[in-house]
Amino acid sequence: MPIPHTAQEIEADLLRRIGSGEFPRGQRLPTYDELAAEYGSARRTVARAVEALKARGIVVGVRGSGVYVAEA
Repeated sequence: MPIPHTAQEIEADLLRRIGSGEFPRGQRLPTYDELAAEYGSARRTVARAVEALKARGIVVGVRGSGVYVAEA
């Protein structure tokens, strides 16, 4: 079982993965539930991390579709 990560750790790791091209521009991120399972953290913790990335303009939420890496 993975060690639970904090929202800040998840945010930093997602930023790294976006920067490395693992999640290229325009690609949909895994769901909050999938990320929570991957990081061994609560869905709410993942949501805080993703909201921080949204606030920075790195990802965008599309209602009913998911969260995507920003195009620009």
